Amino acid sequence: MNSNIVTLTTDWGSSDNYTAIFKAHIYREYQDIKIVDVTHEVKKNTIRDAAFLVKNMYHYFPKRSIHIIDVNYLSPYNESMYRKILKTEQSEDCLYFTHYLAFCYDEHYFLCENNGIVSLLCDVGAITEIVKISPCKTYEHFYSFKAISYWIKAATSLAKGEALNSIGEKYDLQFVELLRIPSAFISGDQKNKIVFHSQYIDSYGNIITNLDKDFFDEIAEGRTTFDFYCTQTGTKKRRKISREYNNNSDERLILLFGHNGYLEISARYAPFAKILRTEFLNLEFTITFPSKIEPL
Repeated sequence: MNSNIVTLTTDWGSSDNYTAIFKAHIYREYQDIKIVDVTHEVKKNTIRDAAFLVKNMYHYFPKRSIHIIDVNYLSPYNESMYRKILKTEQSEDCLYFTHYLAFCYDEHYFLCENNGIVSLLCDVGAITEIVKISPCKTYEHFYSFKAISYWIKAATSLAKGEALNSIGEKYDLQFVELLRIPSAFISGDQKNKIVFHSQYIDSYGNIITNLDKDFFDEIAEGRTTFDFYCTQTGTKKRRKISREYNNNSDERLILLFGHNGYLEISARYAPFAKILRTEFLNLEFTITFPSKIEPL
């Protein structure tokens, strides 16, 4: 049985009427649908942020929910190819990264562009079905708001219980645009040292890294203290993992594993990202455990 829940994750912003117009057209197609706004404040063209948000929230919704992600992005290489095609007046449809896709993964439906976000969102090989969506002729006049012509009919059809293969043509997974996803790793032959990076900065200025708790526990082997180093600050200090933001420690810096399972770095009384004066995601951190296993 399909869910009639549709989530929206976009970079449309909240000061314009784009979201209202989009929702109006959904309701005109299917009034019994339930729309959940995840956010419309994704930084422009930042598909990493969009993928992070959806990847860490979709599983809380009922199975068969529909998740629309509308954030435009072109890599420098793809942008160059796109411009060449426009000059030759060929159809942009010959470029795979311009395709609009709908796919089923983990018993949920996802609608997004083939701009690399699929590989950031899920294990591409675990996608059970995928189709390419064509623009709906009813909404062809929305040439400057493509989300309406591609997503409205597709999303409402799925919400009504129609099959995925009825809303588009079968798509080969080999044409899905892939982006490299950085992960935490052990530094060379230094088995006690983990190198990891920032992957998302939330609205509180907390930096969420790509170090997940399972990997941390595997390397820690029961050790509870470690040296934490941030390349941005250049300082190394002995730390422990906190259980919550409001702990009793006098330390200004707080490290804890959040609800998504990733290590978060927070600062007491001030956004950590603001302290570092950064809004970018190329920060590197290291955790080095003492060589001796600590007694339990």
